[in-house]
Amino acid sequence: MTIDETTTILDHVAAEAVRMMLSKMTDHDVTVVFQIVGGAGPIGDLAAEAMEIRNIDL
Repeated sequence: MTIDETTTILDHVAAEAVRMMLSKMTDHDVTVVFQIVGGAGPIGDLAAEAMEIRNIDL
């Protein structure tokens, strides 16, 4: 069995939408998003960015 790797790229508008959604979430919910994606990919990067800005620890 092989694993196909794909690269997901968010355009500027989509990234801003994700940032806005993360800004509306509780600290706990932001860490849940980060954990669900395993801290990887563009969503993981944006969740990590939100955690850093808000000083959220896992």
